[in-house]
Amino acid sequence: MRGSDSALAADRLRVDGVLVQHLRESGLTGPLWDHFQRQLLGRGLTIVTRLVRSGAMFARCGKHGRYLQQQAIPLDEAEELASDAVFDGFVIFCERGLLGKEWSAEHGQPLHEYFVNACVLAFPNVYRRWQTRMNSWRDVDLLDSFASLEQVVAEGNPEDAVVEQQAANAAFAALSEDSRRLLLLHDQGYSHAEIAEITRLTPRAVEGRIRRARLTARQHTDEER
Repeated sequence: MRGSDSALAADRLRVDGVLVQHLRESGLTGPLWDHFQRQLLGRGLTIVTRLVRSGAMFARCGKHGRYLQQQAIPLDEAEELASDAVFDGFVIFCERGLLGKEWSAEHGQPLHEYFVNACVLAFPNVYRRWQTRMNSWRDVDLLDSFASLEQVVAEGNPEDAVVEQQAANAAFAALSEDSRRLLLLHDQGYSHAEIAEITRLTPRAVEGRIRRARLTARQHTDEER
């Protein structure tokens, strides 16, 4: 490393050290924490999504001694996996790195790199849950059409029922299999806790995925009309 690069790296670590000290003293609360959290999660999601999509995540996991059997991941599923890994990684980052004081400037690792590594450490469990969930879906019937999807993608009573149904069907078809099945289970009256048990997700994750699926379906329907 050149002298200028080394100096910049040292300055960055000092800044990270001061920041972490303030965050710890605040108990991970307050405006500074909120701003830091948003910035870190946004940047982390971009990096982790790229790692999952490219398959480089598996090599990164292997370097940490966590070897996974790699399989093709659809792009929309890759985004979900990355989101879950970032969420779980953030918990590790806070509990170990900040509150547990595992991170320190003396270790020589920039704070954002430590966070990405936490996401990498979280990925194997996220990936295994995804694999288990994919196998679990075999026991869930997937309908070719979803007659009541307009309840999700539209508000009120549409004047033109035929056009509305066509838009609903198109929106439903545009969703990933995972999202379609979640909506089907929800429409059939399953609670978030029950769906979580079937899909090997947490109730909070189920709620978030259903909300995102509805938003995607609604946006697609607006485009089709």
